[in-house]
Amino acid sequence: MNLNEIAKKIGIEKYDAIPEEMLPYYPIPQERKGELCSLEMIDRLQERFNVFKEYYSIVKEYWQALERDTLRKAYVDAASLFMKDSSYGKCTKIPVPAPNGTPEGDLLQLFIHIPSLEAAYDKYRSRGFSHEETLSHLDCFYDDVAHTHKNVVGRPALVDIYFRWLCLYTKALIFYHRGLNYQLATNKAVYALKHKETREIRLLSKEGQKLHRSGHLLGTVDFEDEEGAVETTFEETEDAYIGFPVKDLLFSTQKESFAKSEWEMVFKPKDNIVAIHIPKKTDLSEENITHSLEEAKEIVSQRYPDFKPHFFTCNSWLLSPDLKKIMKPGSRILSFGERYVRYPVKSNGQSVFVFVFPQDFKGPLEDLPEDTSLMRALKKMYLEGDHIHNYGGIIEF
Repeated sequence: MNLNEIAKKIGIEKYDAIPEEMLPYYPIPQERKGELCSLEMIDRLQERFNVFKEYYSIVKEYWQALERDTLRKAYVDAASLFMKDSSYGKCTKIPVPAPNGTPEGDLLQLFIHIPSLEAAYDKYRSRGFSHEETLSHLDCFYDDVAHTHKNVVGRPALVDIYFRWLCLYTKALIFYHRGLNYQLATNKAVYALKHKETREIRLLSKEGQKLHRSGHLLGTVDFEDEEGAVETTFEETEDAYIGFPVKDLLFSTQKESFAKSEWEMVFKPKDNIVAIHIPKKTDLSEENITHSLEEAKEIVSQRYPDFKPHFFTCNSWLLSPDLKKIMKPGSRILSFGERYVRYPVKSNGQSVFVFVFPQDFKGPLEDLPEDTSLMRALKKMYLEGDHIHNYGGIIEF
């Protein structure tokens, strides 16, 4: 039996998508069996890092149940060694089964990460993060189990979206500072040109995006019909850059040419960036965000000197110009969004329900809470059939 067959038997829906490089990890080479998850490893991680906190006994109980499940154990072992050896991008492509309501299945995704946690600690420390800072990063493994327990499935478990998010911590590619998470990443969205005299930045779409006739990305909620849609291209000639620029916070559906005598390319797909993620309850005051960004620049420069990013980037409902419909000028949220040179991204219009309203809310829109003025304004907006769309944005590093 190979890994694809094992994956199918344990309920991985995309079992045929296992990375080719992962296949040689089963059966496990004899010389690597000491690297696999075990009760001793779980005890050691808890003693060193208190990584499981009140879930410690549950993690041990569930691991013992998984050990008795030969197929799941074989898959976890192979996936965990592949995780240890592979880049972040490859790790996020490991297919995993959803929690299934059993001890052997609910924390399976966590057990794939466990053999990498001591190395993750060492990676953060070697970059110059203190012991305390590093432990705060490892706390995310507990946090995501707790969040899945309290807000997603109602029991200790880990779901796919958090499995992939935690790959950033396993590879020490993200850090927290002054209310924001900063991730080392690469640009996948836009080209940026800077005017040689005015220093204005103009954004152009990457190739192959489908634009709704409005200038939003096709498939964004409210912008799903294909009449008048266009597919973006980008061309660089000897004299010019030619593509689909952002105008008034929407993509133009007509190509434009930007002369190289006036414009220089400062940012393109695959360039290094620092992606900003905004946890709930972040202090969005101008003072805090300014300090956070400036200090994050120093942290990246000092602790990841080989990375050399070009821009900060963010993708969030907090950058949406739609917020002007319900917020007063100068609000902290609007001021945060206005820091960025922005562009539309594909959006289902549901992000506000993750960040503003209780995450365990399951009722109709009419029953949404109205505890704050923002909640009341958003509730009214959504009841009227309107949406807050996510936007992307960049800030020079």
